[in-house]
Amino acid sequence: MDTPREQQVVEKYAEDAGKRKLTGVWFLVMRATAVSMALFHLYAAITGAVNTQNAIHLMFALPLIFLAYTCRVRDSDRLPWYDVIPVLMGVAISAYYIYHFDRILYDLGYLMPTTADLIFGIAAILLLLEACRRAIGLAFPVLVLVALAYAYFGRYLPGVWGHGGYGWADLVATFYMSPTGIYGSLMRTSSTVIVIFIMFGALLVTTGGGDTFMRLSNAATGRMSGGPAKAATLCSALFGSISGSTAANVATTGVFTIPLMKNNGYSPRFAAATEASASTGGQILPPIMGAAAFVMADVISTSYLEIIGAALIPALLFYLAIWMSVHFEAKRLGLTPVPKSQRPTLREGLFNIETLVVPIAVLVTMLVLRYTPTTAAVAAYFTAVAIYLFSWRSPGTLWERIKSLPAALEAGAMTAAMIAVIIGSVAIIASVISLTGLGLKVSSVILVVSGGDVLITLVLAMVVAIILGMGLPTVAAYMLAASVVAAAFIEAGLPSLSSHLFILYFAILSGVTPPVALAAYIGGAIAGSHWFKTALTATKISLGGFLIPYMFIYHPPLLGNGTALEIALAVGSGVLGIIALAGSTIGYFLRPCSWLERGLLLVAALMLITGQLLTDVIGIVLIVGMFGWQYRHNRATLPRSSSPAAGKEPAQ
Repeated sequence: MDTPREQQVVEKYAEDAGKRKLTGVWFLVMRATAVSMALFHLYAAITGAVNTQNAIHLMFALPLIFLAYTCRVRDSDRLPWYDVIPVLMGVAISAYYIYHFDRILYDLGYLMPTTADLIFGIAAILLLLEACRRAIGLAFPVLVLVALAYAYFGRYLPGVWGHGGYGWADLVATFYMSPTGIYGSLMRTSSTVIVIFIMFGALLVTTGGGDTFMRLSNAATGRMSGGPAKAATLCSALFGSISGSTAANVATTGVFTIPLMKNNGYSPRFAAATEASASTGGQILPPIMGAAAFVMADVISTSYLEIIGAALIPALLFYLAIWMSVHFEAKRLGLTPVPKSQRPTLREGLFNIETLVVPIAVLVTMLVLRYTPTTAAVAAYFTAVAIYLFSWRSPGTLWERIKSLPAALEAGAMTAAMIAVIIGSVAIIASVISLTGLGLKVSSVILVVSGGDVLITLVLAMVVAIILGMGLPTVAAYMLAASVVAAAFIEAGLPSLSSHLFILYFAILSGVTPPVALAAYIGGAIAGSHWFKTALTATKISLGGFLIPYMFIYHPPLLGNGTALEIALAVGSGVLGIIALAGSTIGYFLRPCSWLERGLLLVAALMLITGQLLTDVIGIVLIVGMFGWQYRHNRATLPRSSSPAAGKEPAQ
């Protein structure tokens, strides 16, 4: 870290960013609220969900956000009197909903909402907006306000974008009391599934999983060329899958991985871009995939197991793209492995690995055996607790380990609370899009512009998803993009699962795509490199991620749909295409590439998108030809120069 400003950026986006440093009674209240929230959800997951669990979930989440996050910087170590009001109101709006649950559920379709209903509904909307502003910034609450304005003033808009308009009373009743509103199916997913997985991930990290990820990654890659960058790729993938936040992932792991990459010889820009790209991809890596997979399962009414099964091969191809990019860059610069004295041995890397492997194995096994995601996550959670408490390899005494568990419960509840308020706000936008038909209108425009051509439809949807996802957390980015463009895929006749995975990829990749590129901005601050140049480099490293969604749309076996032979052939062509693309973007294959060679590698990668026999043959011939040409050239020039690329500065 070079300047106080860069330190401030990292602190802003770290996992505890913006939180108060409370002491005394209010600290105990905040911790008690968080631990109570976690324990309630564990109890409900074991005994079965209750009818009002959605409201109870938000009744914990809203006060917790107002206790934990400041309204003003000067309140970072205290809870002023005016912040007690939203804490109490956060309890009141859900308590009112719970008290009137039967009336809302059975009578609202026949009776008009009362004045009290509207007052509490307006309070709920305002509290959600303020909670989101404190927890994730101003951008998303502004989007919610724009959606509300469109719902009310849409009657005055001309042409296709206009609609009949809705009164404030109708809108408030819809958002607060309808099955599609704040307490609707999305909040049900958050309160029954997401919260348990988030707590599971927090437990793994709090009990030493983060250190194990880093140690194992360095042990596995230290002897390789460009080992620190490859270690960063592995560590950020593992951590990102369970963290649920790209920004927090970069800020948390980047402070360790980026300096290591710089010391190994990577430029600050490339080091920051590698961390940003690898952290972004964690949100698409099974088995946890942040929280987006659970929301997607609810949206498209499919099983969580089917989603992670379909997402596995594309996610591995994405990380292969990053891996090959850092490998080719290391070869191009002539970087050497980390000295043996500076890297952990494989035995040290594997130390205490059972605390990670066994719970995740339990999770995956139970999912394969068709247990519900909640049941599987609870089993994995208590498996992790048991191993942590009773393994002789765990640090500290048994009593010290027991005393550390409330911190894990608190960390999980804090993240779950943040996701809950995001989902509550997303539900408002989704309701507006449904009421006004905005999603259908945008999709109709996409189809008209594309003329029904699938490729043009995909490109336009990609652009919309990237724009809508800029600066937003994963769940919000995916839900917003899916609400707007998913209908275009349905009209184009594309399968629902592959369409939503396509949307998820590009909503997430907005984290490295200029002009916002939040992940690149944070990584650049840590590395001391310019954020925009870092974003361009991160886009280059992540280019495989931009190609992969098109590959699985055109070639469904990449999602596991097909025979074993079809899947194997699809994976083989995908691997070759990703390697060719990485070689083209970095400018290195077996040796530095000329612009003509880079162009041919790019053509080869594009030929391998569709999985058609003719295009695959062309792509494979180009790659094999390039390999043979460069191999022959290397043999001819080896006696005269052994490292033609050593010492050159990165061409970024």
